[in-house]
Amino acid sequence: MAKVLAVGAGSMGRRRLRDLLALKAGEVILYEPQAARCGEVAEKFGVRGFTDFEVAMAEQPDIMTVSTPPTLHESYVQRAMERNLHVFVEVPFVFDLKFMEEIAAKASGYPSVLGISHTIRYYPPFALIHALIHSRSIGNPLHVEYSLGYYLPDWHPYEDYRTFYGSDAAMGGGGLDMVFHELSPLQWWLGNIKSVFARFSKLSKLDIKGSDSQDILLRFENGATGFFHDDVIEQGAAGRHVRIVGDLGTIEWHQNLQEVRYFDGASGQVNHFPFSEAPDWKESLHASQEMSEILRGVSASSGRTPGSEQKNIYNYESAYLREMRSFLNAVHRKSSFSMTDAAEELQNIRTFHAIVKSAELSREINVAEMSA
Repeated sequence: MAKVLAVGAGSMGRRRLRDLLALKAGEVILYEPQAARCGEVAEKFGVRGFTDFEVAMAEQPDIMTVSTPPTLHESYVQRAMERNLHVFVEVPFVFDLKFMEEIAAKASGYPSVLGISHTIRYYPPFALIHALIHSRSIGNPLHVEYSLGYYLPDWHPYEDYRTFYGSDAAMGGGGLDMVFHELSPLQWWLGNIKSVFARFSKLSKLDIKGSDSQDILLRFENGATGFFHDDVIEQGAAGRHVRIVGDLGTIEWHQNLQEVRYFDGASGQVNHFPFSEAPDWKESLHASQEMSEILRGVSASSGRTPGSEQKNIYNYESAYLREMRSFLNAVHRKSSFSMTDAAEELQNIRTFHAIVKSAELSREINVAEMSA
């Protein structure tokens, strides 16, 4: 039986524990350095908890999942890869560009599964948008507007926002973690980003170390342009708003809606595609039904995804379940884990570092310039 070491017992760590246990991944143990949190979460999930990483590693796990603040991923990934473990890591896989370059260079020869998480790709409207673009429904993409906002104090309702990494940009918080999240679907839809021009701002009175708002101009390799906005200060926001303009039509979606709007320029018709039109809807629906059962038996609170539920039908938490199932199937060689590969993740990391550099220098930065 496989042994899984789950690193981290915060919001995402609790989700991963929940799903690992529901999917019967094997014997699951927890490493969490905060003693009180480790004890509480280990007890609620019925697993053994460790506050010493070396003691946890002495248990000889076969699989490691990493759910820590983004800037702490490197050391755990390095230890996992030194032992050729199967390793699943939240966004970003690693924060450090040089290390990601090394991982991408050796990925094809790595003997185990590199589980590079981008859960958002399992979200039906994102799959719908991808299908519409790649079926050429809007012709050549010309411009994208992508806005994401949420209120940080509401994100983890069970704890003070000042006590977790989301309030510290140096740890990947202040919205920077969500920039990482959204770079993946943007480049999944429209191809690689060629250059960026970014501005980071501190607009609110929230007790945040660093920026609380990011505005980024994008230029894609295919000639399309774009604008991306992210913040942690919007109260009562629906979440994401996406508009993609092509030379044959327009795609639009708000996160509080359970449909994607498509305007066909040739006919002048407005078409509405519900989540059920997504190419992976059957899998999403089945996983949502499973998740409803799983959540009834879980008492440990985690974060929330604003506007992501389709009442009585779809629950975004099911995307985490699907992603973990895909990873475990790859571990057991039932299928490949192919939503995101190391080359794509390297492009995401390079783009992120170009954004940070652009904000620091107040000028446009070519992503290709970013190399450790």
